Amino acid sequence: MNKVKGFRTMLGKTQEQMAEILGVHVNTYRALENNPKDFKLDQMQKFVKEVQKVDSTITLEQIFS
Repeated sequence: MNKVKGFRTMLGKTQEQMAEILGVHVNTYRALENNPKDFKLDQMQKFVKEVQKVDSTITLEQIFS
């Protein structure tokens, strides 16, 4: 399991919910989740913001490196 999927699962969010949070189509989100290097910076920041609602110590680097 990749880190992005792992953190999404930890949040209890579906791919559809994360797509809505990031403002992308669910198919786009699925592609991003499978290829995290394709996330744009603003998308990474939105993703991290969601994760930090659960654990404020998690950083962008921990998820996307």
